[in-house]
Amino acid sequence: MFLSGKYKLVPVVNTADFNAGATGDSINMAKAHRVTFVLMFGAITGGAAALTIKSGATDGVQTTAVTFKYALGSAATGSATSDVLGTAATSSSLALTAATYQNKMLVVEVDAAEMDQANGHDWLTLALDGTADSGALECVAIVEPRYSDGTTVLA
Repeated sequence: MFLSGKYKLVPVVNTADFNAGATGDSINMAKAHRVTFVLMFGAITGGAAALTIKSGATDGVQTTAVTFKYALGSAATGSATSDVLGTAATSSSLALTAATYQNKMLVVEVDAAEMDQANGHDWLTLALDGTADSGALECVAIVEPRYSDGTTVLA
């Protein structure tokens, strides 16, 4: 079975410039175990944008910061070691400096158990504040569902 038959693939962000910030499409995590965001950065200039992931009770609402795990690719995209991830760390707000993140892949993982589901927070939203920054970003989420819906995109 292909990856697309086991996991839900969701395009989240596609921006040529996150100078004014970027907010991804929200993901309903009510029937999911976890989500992995794969962020691909292009050129970045300026200060450090803050990456946050927040839970909320409805689509688009960002109420509570969620702690996430992340790891950065060790070299610029296209380099021999660009697919080698560095040491994993945790954060609830990650400063994306140009010198560190430019032209690299960032993998961010969130377990649904980290969300404020006791208050009905089933929705998860990834956002960059864009403070003094400019840069390109694309992001795809890979969602691990709790239950298979029996559909297979590719077999």
